[in-house]
Amino acid sequence: MGGRFPFPAVPDGWFAVIASEDLASGQVTALSCLERELVVFRDADGTPRVFDAHCPHLGAHLGFGGQVCDDGIVCPFHGWRFDGDGQLVEVPRLERAPRAAAHAWEVRERNGRIFVWHHAHGEAPEYEILTYRADGSEWTPWRTRSYQVRTHVQELTENIIDRSHFYQVQDMVPPVVERFVVVFVGHSLSVDQSIKVTAVADAGFEVQTRTTTCGPGIVAVEVREGPLDMLTFITQTPLMDELVEVTISFSMKALDDELATESVSSLNAEVTNLQFTQDIPIFEHKIYRDRPMLTKVDGPVARYRRWFRRFYSGWDPEPSTDDAL
Repeated sequence: MGGRFPFPAVPDGWFAVIASEDLASGQVTALSCLERELVVFRDADGTPRVFDAHCPHLGAHLGFGGQVCDDGIVCPFHGWRFDGDGQLVEVPRLERAPRAAAHAWEVRERNGRIFVWHHAHGEAPEYEILTYRADGSEWTPWRTRSYQVRTHVQELTENIIDRSHFYQVQDMVPPVVERFVVVFVGHSLSVDQSIKVTAVADAGFEVQTRTTTCGPGIVAVEVREGPLDMLTFITQTPLMDELVEVTISFSMKALDDELATESVSSLNAEVTNLQFTQDIPIFEHKIYRDRPMLTKVDGPVARYRRWFRRFYSGWDPEPSTDDAL
């Protein structure tokens, strides 16, 4: 835990580790995320696998020179072969392999990204990842950008309910139709609201949005307005203490007019990324107030923070030393 935040850098939940398109069949890639060294690969059947990076034998990194074999991987140092569950199945020149394993992570491939399940106590997944764009042929290809931000995932998700900052930091003005409904259910937070974006038009363009989280590492923003059906899919993955990789992917259902589709898709992707980058300097330099001075124009920050604690199974918070009101 770092100096700015009292809670663990990595909560419990599903976290994206790589884009599906960046991992070809048979490919082995080394990753540094979730405060760990990992190796990710696609086995012979195209199934993604993620292991702790270092061989339990003499510590070689499986991501540098390791080779896919059937559903598993072979260590580049002494040829130890592990199956898709991480179990050691073969040691060259030994008649029987000893009992050993490389830790295998629970993996899902959804929405164009590969996710792993993290839990402080090693427990099984408590929920599944929602799938969007069921018929991908009707949707435009993802427009994706990634950022590394000095912050914490709890701070990023709290931004969803901080409505007053929309008008101060981002290109928004109060909507004509006031709507801001926040619901907490299990591992998910949803926000239905009206927003009016001035980056699109001087007078502002008002739309209704639905934002849904799936644990601490996944956010989906849906906009349906007339013929428009748009999706912004955001993943938030802790890399190390106070460093998070945020990936923003935009897609929309194709309109009948191909040029109109390209224009709307390009504009909305630009606006979404602009709004996020406007927040980055604040994220990177603010501190965490355990007892903030909240007013009626702020969103349900206290309730949000109580809800978010469900993702810290390995954390026993100390009494607050922040004397803010």
